Amino acid sequence: MANNPTRPTRPKNGFSLTEVVVTTAIIGTLGSIAYPSYVSSSNKANLANVKSKLITIPPTISSFIDETGELPTTWDDLSSIAVVMTDNGPATGNLGDTIAIPHTGYEVAVKGPTESIYTLTATPQILNPDENNNDPPEDEDTIAIQSCFNISNGANDITSGKLSEIANTLNCG
Repeated sequence: MANNPTRPTRPKNGFSLTEVVVTTAIIGTLGSIAYPSYVSSSNKANLANVKSKLITIPPTISSFIDETGELPTTWDDLSSIAVVMTDNGPATGNLGDTIAIPHTGYEVAVKGPTESIYTLTATPQILNPDENNNDPPEDEDTIAIQSCFNISNGANDITSGKLSEIANTLNCG
């Protein structure tokens, strides 16, 4: 087919509507497949980070006891051995106070010793409690990490999962 000499040829600028729709559909499909995998990998990495920070606390408690012959009662006591960091700097206050674990979105509570056993529980931080300051409803799918440490024999254990399912599974002799 010959060019019409009376009609000037225009260069094609941009993409046709069909090309844009097909490209968008392909990108959307790939994104919907990849995003759940990304979120899962990110959550696993976050849990591993929380576990790695959580397992550093029992040796610090043990070292404090070995050094002073007394049980630690404050985070400041533990800081005399090794600083336990939070989002706002070194942990301070009573050892039973909950602290935020840096860059994880989790907070840790230490209980004990009960029959020579300290129990550490890391749960996701509640960033926006409701306006009536009521406790937020428990999310049954929330993953927590729980650890125990026996100061009399050095036994320890750590596990993760739904808090209601892991609550009584630790074995610290």
